[in-house]
Amino acid sequence: MMFKDIKLQITNPEVGRIIALAAFEGSEEGVAKEAAKYISSDALHFFGWVDDDKILGICGFEVHEDKVEIHLISVAKEHHHKGIGVAMITALESKYHLPIEAETDDDAVGFYRRCGFETKAFKHAKWGVPRHTCVLNGKN
Repeated sequence: MMFKDIKLQITNPEVGRIIALAAFEGSEEGVAKEAAKYISSDALHFFGWVDDDKILGICGFEVHEDKVEIHLISVAKEHHHKGIGVAMITALESKYHLPIEAETDDDAVGFYRRCGFETKAFKHAKWGVPRHTCVLNGKN
């Protein structure tokens, strides 16, 4: 298994199915909009956890000078609870040696906590919903 760039496969329906699990707007149109955002940006990276050419998980992120910012991370339903999400976080740590940050909802904050992220709850200014800032300071 490996963590590799799969940006060219982002419009693959199987990848879309995994994106839909994590995207704010998981409809077909929302997934297409999310994919278009990555396709049109050189700054946004899109990697997958791949085993035997099968994409088991995806991670969309941006690398800044001082951190890696996760915008999207998800694992195919049939591969939940097998350590793939944790493996992708570990791969990001190993590849970039920078703190990792993410913003998430109540449903996913437990995942980040299990990965060692420190979390801070807040209410989203625009939508008024509970959100969490998640920070993993890394192993530098």
